[in-house]
Amino acid sequence: MDSIIITWRELLLVLAAVLAVYVAEMLLLLRGGGNAGWRRWQRGAQAHAQAQALAELRAQIEALRTESSRLRIRLEQLESDGASGLQPATTRRADSAEVSRAPVAAPQASVFPEGADTPYGHAIRMAREGRAVAEVAGDCRISRGEAELIVALYRSTSPH
Repeated sequence: MDSIIITWRELLLVLAAVLAVYVAEMLLLLRGGGNAGWRRWQRGAQAHAQAQALAELRAQIEALRTESSRLRIRLEQLESDGASGLQPATTRRADSAEVSRAPVAAPQASVFPEGADTPYGHAIRMAREGRAVAEVAGDCRISRGEAELIVALYRSTSPH
């Protein structure tokens, strides 16, 4: 049997041929199909950015829910203290862990009942009628934050 002998010269020629094929493939990829690969990469990067933005929005929504719950509890405390004749300065502050675990409940009796001739009573009536926050704030001459809180608290208890 004859043995196969490969010289360095033959080995270098085979290596040069393989390298030439690789370079030709890369040139064809960059010239013809490179745009599709680039677009695919861009779509992946955009999807990743959108996923991060969505996660940030979800975190912000959760923070707003927690803050809304805390404000609702604080408002109820102030209303009950006002109804019992106590000064708001003597109210006990809820600790943040207690607030975050507290269930969100519909408002009870208000210091400013629905029929009262106060800006807040008028705002409560408007909220129960389903009016917009800007309209409530403008008509009752209260701040937008107060109007948002009143609408958030009293719109859900609407008898409609």
